[in-house]
Amino acid sequence: MSKARELHDAVRRGDTPSMRTFLDGDRGLANSVSVTDARGTYPLHVAAEFGQPSAARLLIAYGADVSRRDAENDAIPLGWAAFFGRPEVVVVLLQAGSDPSQRNKNGLTPLGCAVGGAEGRWRKFSNATLEDWGGGRGGHPRPSRNRVRRAPRRARGQAREREAGVRLA
Repeated sequence: MSKARELHDAVRRGDTPSMRTFLDGDRGLANSVSVTDARGTYPLHVAAEFGQPSAARLLIAYGADVSRRDAENDAIPLGWAAFFGRPEVVVVLLQAGSDPSQRNKNGLTPLGCAVGGAEGRWRKFSNATLEDWGGGRGGHPRPSRNRVRRAPRRARGQAREREAGVRLA
């Protein structure tokens, strides 16, 4: 098994002692692309997807680049953390200087990704729960099954960004 794969697996588990061992041996692993994930993820994407804020902090301390983009969506880890409903990782990435106005290949900023995640699109990809999203009773309402015709996706995302006071890129 390659060191990059072992690091990605340790990040997924949140195993920071193992991560530290791998990174002490080769700091470059902090920016290693996955050899098994066809989405072309980096360790910070893995930390974002699996909600591992301690792993994200450690990776950043070893030089992980918060602006690396995955191969599938051309998205930064902040977009992944927002989409998968991982607010603790969002905070870590923002504190490290991640750009909240960065758009992925679909034109979505991390805020737009969070909106898509809150609408339940993350269920296909993640083990996040409704509680992670503040959903269910008293939280973000579930989307209606009786949908009305809406504006194109990009226009909706831009309108939501304006409502939230986010500067458009």
